[in-house]
Amino acid sequence: MDKNILVISDSIYGTEAVKEQVLINLIYSKPIQRLKKISQYGVPDEYYHKKGFSRYEHSIGVFLLLRKLGAGLDEQISGLLHDVSHTSFSHVIDWAIGDPTKEDYQDNNHLNIIKNSEIKDILDDYRYDYKKIADMESFSLLEKEIPSLCADRVDYCLRELNNESINVDFFTSSLTNVNGQIVFKHPKVAEKFATEFLRLQVDHWTSKQARIRYFILAGILKKALDNNFISMDDLYLTDYKVIDKLKNSNDNYIISNLNLLKEGILVEYVKDGGILLKKKFRYVDPEVLVNGEIKIVSELSEDYRRILEKEKENSKIERRVVFKKV
Repeated sequence: MDKNILVISDSIYGTEAVKEQVLINLIYSKPIQRLKKISQYGVPDEYYHKKGFSRYEHSIGVFLLLRKLGAGLDEQISGLLHDVSHTSFSHVIDWAIGDPTKEDYQDNNHLNIIKNSEIKDILDDYRYDYKKIADMESFSLLEKEIPSLCADRVDYCLRELNNESINVDFFTSSLTNVNGQIVFKHPKVAEKFATEFLRLQVDHWTSKQARIRYFILAGILKKALDNNFISMDDLYLTDYKVIDKLKNSNDNYIISNLNLLKEGILVEYVKDGGILLKKKFRYVDPEVLVNGEIKIVSELSEDYRRILEKEKENSKIERRVVFKKV
């Protein structure tokens, strides 16, 4: 086997041979390898109600999607590194010490994490400016403001659909790059993707079950940080290394709530009292080629426009919940 080639086998994009040494070195770096033990959903499988996947799988996926769309090597590198600054428990940290409606704690620390790790040394070796690589918004295939398509948004949706045994080839075969913009080639495929993305937003990402688990785990982390059971530096370990520290705290609040997450939670909406749970609203309105012109799905589909407007309004409603052990 050629040691200068890394063969990646991905559940979404298939097999890819990587020959660029800068990519190989980055993939094998400790910051990227660490992402294998960071849950994409924020709460590890053992403490969550839904089977997930790792930030590593997602990061590799974003890189592969960019590669297949013809992105330049600098954008591929930026895509590979785009989640390297995540703390353990991913966006749960925004509930503990950040803003859950923005989920931007990771983004705000991205440049410094790259600067102060071996990643900068690798980039320097191959004459890549780490500041440019860290500026994800300068790469139009990698990052776009909601509701446009971008490699990050497309991959985590496809990966979750794949976990649900939905045929994602239906979507990937229709994706193309038009002047640095991710576009679907077929209107019906674009509408289906947009609809599935919105379903995941409603049924999973902002569901009461997902939000209450974020709330509980965030409370655990707050207690642990306030009492010095863990430090902020510890949050750059893996999910389960931090959980081990939480267990070793022997704190009743922390242990009982970890057990609650593991054993199951019944959540109900209430009109008065309870807990107000806020979370970022995500949706897409994909670009699609129609007779050589780029349109968006909401311009082409009255059904999608109506559903999207309804969910936008629903997301503004403040809902309070109570919960108990199942």
